[in-house]
Amino acid sequence: MNQTVKRGLKILGGIIATLIIIYGICVVIFLVGTNSRAQGEKAVEKIALKKTPITKVEETYHLSGDTESNSLLGTDKKGKKYYFIYLPKSKKSYLYNSKDGISEQKVLKLFNTQYPNYKNPQVELGWYKDTPVWEITYKKDNGNYLYVIYSFKSGEKLSYIDNL
Repeated sequence: MNQTVKRGLKILGGIIATLIIIYGICVVIFLVGTNSRAQGEKAVEKIALKKTPITKVEETYHLSGDTESNSLLGTDKKGKKYYFIYLPKSKKSYLYNSKDGISEQKVLKLFNTQYPNYKNPQVELGWYKDTPVWEITYKKDNGNYLYVIYSFKSGEKLSYIDNL
């Protein structure tokens, strides 16, 4: 082989090796990021099942705004619904009867009434400024995000951030 071909193959090999390394780093970052959320969900489920009347978990949520929180919707033996919010840093937890606040369906309906052109928003239950909240996130066509935070107890809009 002549020197030009050898040099070209060496460069191509270096490029391929670099791409493989970058891909591996991305996979590790993704796994670490999703694993911490999965661990948070497992922890909140374990606490809720052990310390509350909840016997079945129906939905889990994660919110990491000003205060990180892991939450869930669950039912007891009689089918009564509860929301449970756990704050891992302070190790505090809060249990709410579903009748003490608005449901995910109601907050979505409220959001869709106020913002009818935003389809398929993401909804999370969590903690914001010492109160339980629903956060709705929507990724816009321009790549920016819309965030709206509603009070869990009243449905009042507490925060609105657009084009972040």
